[in-house]
Amino acid sequence: MNRRDRRLATRVVSGEATPEEREQVRRVAEESPEHARELAALHQLSEAVSELPAPDVDVSAVWQRVAARTVQAPASAQAPTTSERAMRPASSTRASLWRSPLLRIAAVLALVVTSGLLWRPLSGVVRDHVVNRTVSTGRGERVELRLADGTRVLLGVESSLRHPRRFGGDTRDVHLEGAGYFEVAHDATRPFTVYTAGSVTRVLGTRFTVRDYGTEDEPARVAVTEGRVEVRARHAPADNSAATAILTPGEAAELTVSGTVALIGSRVEAADLAWTRGTIALRNASVAAVLAEIGRWYDVEIGVEDPSLAARHLTISFDDEPLDAILEEVATALDARIEKRGSTFLLTPAATTRATTPKTNTTPSQRF
Repeated sequence: MNRRDRRLATRVVSGEATPEEREQVRRVAEESPEHARELAALHQLSEAVSELPAPDVDVSAVWQRVAARTVQAPASAQAPTTSERAMRPASSTRASLWRSPLLRIAAVLALVVTSGLLWRPLSGVVRDHVVNRTVSTGRGERVELRLADGTRVLLGVESSLRHPRRFGGDTRDVHLEGAGYFEVAHDATRPFTVYTAGSVTRVLGTRFTVRDYGTEDEPARVAVTEGRVEVRARHAPADNSAATAILTPGEAAELTVSGTVALIGSRVEAADLAWTRGTIALRNASVAAVLAEIGRWYDVEIGVEDPSLAARHLTISFDDEPLDAILEEVATALDARIEKRGSTFLLTPAATTRATTPKTNTTPSQRF
């Protein structure tokens, strides 16, 4: 949209447009799919900012920046002059101006503009900075949150979840990187879908875990504790039946590198839920995956230079134990040793076992 069209669209979604202006915007949107998308994005913006509290900023000054740089302010919506503002307390000015839908939208647009994001399409700006919210955890951190529809999410270590502040339309879509446990609020009219780098998990209302750190050593995994879940490889062809599976309570599936979905056993492994209780629990996982998980929980870097050692597998669990004890147990299970090199730990084969046949699927400690 050009400046004039965007100004009219902003007045329409704020409810301050005349009937003639509304008709003009409608015609422009019908003639241009791009304009229609921007208009829809403005509607989303209006809904999102309507629930935001009045910010501790001079909204009238923000509006002036918007008028100068993005949408030309109509005369009827001009902010008060400096002399008029001086007659009222700043807090009163901010609160009263924030009640104006047009100024609320303008304020958010100005904040986006002054952040250097004007070059991006308006719909992208709205989606990424106003409509959506991203929650992230660091190493050793977990967080619980409630989504707008009542869904409960427990976000695992070194993970992130991008979700709408409010769910609109006929879908409920979220995007996950890492690990998440979901208790989805039931809504038969709107499916709930979790997107990761390699998987798509779709439900109506259920409890399940999704794990996908996007690494070759750790395949994406979905495990169901309640309800019915459809899982498919995200980038597989639509006609590939092997890329989709239906999971029922007690079932889990892994998404292979080739883009197929493989059912794993007939019950949810305790390891799938152990992390929600603060326990590291891995079953038949590669050494590289085990070391990566320990690193996420303890905020350390652990390397393994020997390819044959990295490819071996472990079934192992730890519950709030010191890092030194965990690393020693892993090394003992593999007939290897741990070396400290600066701030990094390195797992290497023990000198006395390098010529022997490596053992696999060692189980030094099972608590499930």
